[in-house]
Amino acid sequence: MNCESCGAPVSRLGRAGRYHCDYCASQLVATPLRDSIDGLVLTGTSTETACLTCSDENLELGSLDAYPIEGCRKCQGVLLQRSAFAQLVSERRAEYVGPDRAGEFDPALDGPRDHHSRLTCPNCQTLMDSFFYAGPGRVAIDSCCRCESVWLDCGEISRIAEAPGRR
Repeated sequence: MNCESCGAPVSRLGRAGRYHCDYCASQLVATPLRDSIDGLVLTGTSTETACLTCSDENLELGSLDAYPIEGCRKCQGVLLQRSAFAQLVSERRAEYVGPDRAGEFDPALDGPRDHHSRLTCPNCQTLMDSFFYAGPGRVAIDSCCRCESVWLDCGEISRIAEAPGRR
């Protein structure tokens, strides 16, 4: 994402999904990727972190709602802090007004990764734990207990938000 005023790369997320241009100090409102299930916003500013799933793509700076993330444009996976994940889940579940959706779930495909295919945390280089999320949505997430990073595959935050249960 480039600044609409000066064309410089935009990299800093501010409040309410606004991005700030470090060059000319302009602000712009971020819009989600057109095909994003989760409302993923990416700035086009690449990080040095390789995608945990694709590995041939670097993650970009971006956001889910007002929370800063690093995301992959190709697979739309998202890396964020555990505290942001908890707040995002709480807000998305509270705001969701559509029908409850249980969704299709195949433990062989959607379940935790086995010990041979666990992801490596890009922040601290330790193996991430893969486990069934204890809340609604029947998803498996990957989490690093050392640096408290969470990796979400495309669609997982939406499945959690739309799942039946207390809101």
